[in-house]
Amino acid sequence: MVILILFALLSGIVTVLSPCVLPVLPIVLSSSASSGKRRPLGVITGLIISFSLFTLAISEIVKLLGLSASTLRIIAVAVIGILGLSMIIPKLNEFIEKALSFIPRMAGDSQKQGNGFGPGFITGLSLGLVWAPCAGPILASVTALAATQEITFASVIVVVAYAIGSGIPLLGIAYGGRSIIQKVPFLSKNLGKVQKGFGVIMILTAVLIALNVDVLVTTWLLRNFPSTLTSALSEFERSEAVSEQLDELSGSDMGTNYFVTEDFTEEDLQTGRMLPNLGPAPELVGINNWINSEPLTLEDLRGQVVLIDFWTYSCINCVRTLPYLTDWYDKYADDGFVIIGVHTPEFAFEEYPENVQDAVERFDIEYPVAQDNEYQTWRAYNNRYWPAKYFIDAEGNIRYTHFGEGDYDVSELVIRQLLADIGVDADEELSGPADVEFMSEQTPEIYIGYSRQELFASPEEVVRNEQSSYSIPDELPRDNFAVSGQWTFHNEYAQVAESGAQMKLHFFAQDVYMVLDLADQPGTVTVEVLSPDKENLSEDLNEQNEILVDEARLYHLVSFDEPVEGELILTFNQPGLQTFTFTFGS
Repeated sequence: MVILILFALLSGIVTVLSPCVLPVLPIVLSSSASSGKRRPLGVITGLIISFSLFTLAISEIVKLLGLSASTLRIIAVAVIGILGLSMIIPKLNEFIEKALSFIPRMAGDSQKQGNGFGPGFITGLSLGLVWAPCAGPILASVTALAATQEITFASVIVVVAYAIGSGIPLLGIAYGGRSIIQKVPFLSKNLGKVQKGFGVIMILTAVLIALNVDVLVTTWLLRNFPSTLTSALSEFERSEAVSEQLDELSGSDMGTNYFVTEDFTEEDLQTGRMLPNLGPAPELVGINNWINSEPLTLEDLRGQVVLIDFWTYSCINCVRTLPYLTDWYDKYADDGFVIIGVHTPEFAFEEYPENVQDAVERFDIEYPVAQDNEYQTWRAYNNRYWPAKYFIDAEGNIRYTHFGEGDYDVSELVIRQLLADIGVDADEELSGPADVEFMSEQTPEIYIGYSRQELFASPEEVVRNEQSSYSIPDELPRDNFAVSGQWTFHNEYAQVAESGAQMKLHFFAQDVYMVLDLADQPGTVTVEVLSPDKENLSEDLNEQNEILVDEARLYHLVSFDEPVEGELILTFNQPGLQTFTFTFGS
């Protein structure tokens, strides 16, 4: 665990090199211009405490206070703005210093007023709630544990170490800026004006954060940042030692880390390069239901080559892999090859056997499908992705893994090599078509329910679990959605509360999909493409440009002949329809 804590500390330190640190820099630098010499220390102390607290316990804090996370964010931004205003108005600054003088006393500081620690501390507390650093494997794993309420003492220490690491360079930047101001005669002689200037910057930063401009800027920077540097920062946390300790932190007792795998190319496999042995495959456990098969165990399948595919039927990334899987099964099933599709649901409606059965029939899946509704097999494999593929040899050992889409040629050659190991010469033509390169500009998956909602642009705040009225802004930022009319937002989905309610989306993609369900009776959704002026080729549309929602599944809203930036508006013609997520393809 010492290694993991050390890497968490170092990972926090190197966040200063990533674009994700930019939204907090103006506020940190503003503290350097303050008359209180301990204000920067207060900012960083508050940031460390609040970031750690909110990372580990945001869901519990929200429940305790009865406020949404977005409301807490707005309060934090308002506090930052007021403290920026205090740098411009001396009397307001004196009042705040006096009101917060108890903070340095609690910290054991004999100075009661004038050192700026108190206002800085409150600024840092607010900043910790609005700052979302780039999450590598370490922070992402701890955040996942927090989401499932599996917080341990070790995970607390890891988050605190990460926060302290992030604070170290920021503190250096703050005091470095202070030193520059003091050493430059013009700045030191006009300290009052410099402080007011930074106060204005702090207020403007708060306004931009309130408008979510920081998210847009950070997203743009991440897309356009030099790939070599971003890859280096990401790979920094992916050492085998760190991955093994992350497994321990998440409660996995596996000695093998399936996420650290050598890269294989088609040429490697065709020239006979041997696949590594990643260790025994965990048994299938906690399966709720079997489709297309009686219950199976890996022990029963010894002597055969097995592919475990973690999927869920409303995941567009999973759906796009299914033609390859079904083709592989058709070609190699008679040669001793078995696919088990472990269906682990992302949404509650995906737990129902009849819904999964319908999906299996719709996608022409003939291989066994196991419903893993309680995530027991998912956890046994310490899986983290949809889709995820684990290739198991005839002795029951994992020999290769692949996460996400792509590399279909390599995956099929792995199947052939494992079959060759049991004496089967399976010389078939590789399944096509060729891989499509991932589009870095494509709109990311958008969740509609409040628990994972990030790109919601309606000016009204979401009211949880209660019907409320919303409107669509005149200008909708790219990769955002908004609604108008009466809606009820739930944890996983938003439900239409009146006929004629609308949802608008600004996207960049070739295909737009949406997971929809009905509450009581089927209903229709009218799809109108506002731009570009292209024919919508979606097979789910009727002649009236409507989609009939008669079951819980992934619906194809828009299809063009090439990737485009566009806007669409959905009109829900009956109340009760449920909207879960937008996904995109090319």
